[in-house]
Amino acid sequence: MNALKSQLVADAVEEIIRQAQTRLPPDVVEGLVVARDAETDKTATAQLDAILENISIADERGIPMCQDTGILVFFVEIGRDACIVLDLDWAIREGVKQATNSVPLRPNAVEPLTRLNSGDNTGDGLPDINYSFKDGKAITITVAPKGAGSENMSAFRMLKPSQVGSIKDFVVETVQKAGGMPCPPIIVGVGIGGSFDKSARLAKRSLLRNLGDMDEYEQELLEAINSLGIGPMGLGGRTTALAVHVEKAHCHTASLPVAVNIQCWANRHASVTLDAGHDLTHLSEQYKTMHHLTEQHSNKHHLVEQHSNKHHLAEQHMNKHQLAKQHMAGKNVPHHLTTPLGRDDIMELEAGDIVYLSGTIYTARDEAHLRILELTDEGKPLPFDLEGAVLYHCGPLMQKDNGGWRTVAAGPTISARMTEMTPQVLDNYNVRAIIGKGGMKNIAPVLEDRCVYLAYTGGCAALAVDMIKDVRGVHWLDLGMPEAVWVLEVENFGPLIVGVDAKGRDLYGEVSGLALK
Repeated sequence: MNALKSQLVADAVEEIIRQAQTRLPPDVVEGLVVARDAETDKTATAQLDAILENISIADERGIPMCQDTGILVFFVEIGRDACIVLDLDWAIREGVKQATNSVPLRPNAVEPLTRLNSGDNTGDGLPDINYSFKDGKAITITVAPKGAGSENMSAFRMLKPSQVGSIKDFVVETVQKAGGMPCPPIIVGVGIGGSFDKSARLAKRSLLRNLGDMDEYEQELLEAINSLGIGPMGLGGRTTALAVHVEKAHCHTASLPVAVNIQCWANRHASVTLDAGHDLTHLSEQYKTMHHLTEQHSNKHHLVEQHSNKHHLAEQHMNKHQLAKQHMAGKNVPHHLTTPLGRDDIMELEAGDIVYLSGTIYTARDEAHLRILELTDEGKPLPFDLEGAVLYHCGPLMQKDNGGWRTVAAGPTISARMTEMTPQVLDNYNVRAIIGKGGMKNIAPVLEDRCVYLAYTGGCAALAVDMIKDVRGVHWLDLGMPEAVWVLEVENFGPLIVGVDAKGRDLYGEVSGLALK
């Protein structure tokens, strides 16, 4: 066998990263189609419709489906008879660097203490490359981009050997605590046994399995999770999870490590098998059924009966949640508002209402909030006007274009990270609306009489691009692309669901309360 060349491997890595970022595997698309057709809740249906439209747009245009292109996790299987005369680590890192520019990817890799961004998605320990061996002479490389929104909701617990029966409770509790933050419907990976670190690796690797590949134990976990009624984006519904995958390893007689790795609906991964003379044209073939599945969604519903057992919930749970949702639903009459917003604009909105926004909005994540508060404490003016403003919890993926900037992808980030800073921001500035995902715990009293929280479907970053008409400017780019304040001109940006209104109602809190019962 001829030796593999470094650039061939780098190019292959670049291509599978592109595939993973722009196209979901067919089993994931099918799972979402089935969930959409089985859904009876209007808010949940709207979220799933947006997800499916976003998937189609990303695929057709070859752009990332989510602005959080994640950190790059690789699983490399090396044939024992393979002839390797290259530095695989170098080749994979080079492929990541190439993809950062060509796909493009949002620069996400930062030094953990200084938070300095490397700019190319590589750094100490990144990309995360995991090697194993197999029979034969080929090398299979799988990339699984992992976004922070779902990764941050993962959990580990070192149970006692006598607590085998508590594993199910821990898994369900982890999902319940996560709520809408990891962009449900989720895929839940569970690692049982091994050691502290091996259980986590088992959980992550399990996410690569086909969604329909579940045994009886995994099906039981899935039913228990879906009976919570958290639903798509945490706003209620039948499907909180699409699948649960459990991987096990023998462990010490005195240990029972359990790891839960949550994946968002965008379960992105792609693989390539390399040998001498390999070409990359077949990579598109593994996704060739995706368009057929989305077409079926638009005009057929026969998949529901075929997969109905996957989404069966206990009748008592569904009755409880359906009655609650009837109470929780807003008027469902779309409101078309133009920024800047006044107090009267937001006081007309009720939890559950649908909103479309036009005008100027400002992206602001963790670092931007911190800088706003620093300047406020120092008595210095902000370089932008927050009177009647809309803040979008978003770290967009941007690309330079003819001396300016264009938006590549711009979905919401987890709002919970901004919870503690929001009261002080609202005390100093008349911000009238916050857009994000997952809600903010106990935020209703803070927003009351002055601001609303609007939920935009998590992960739908490609869908947002058509509604962003212009990038008017950027402030504090020294914070990095995701953390800078981007001034966006939008037109009919939505649909946005009023998750928390200015009258004290919090849909996330109500759904969470039901999930605890």
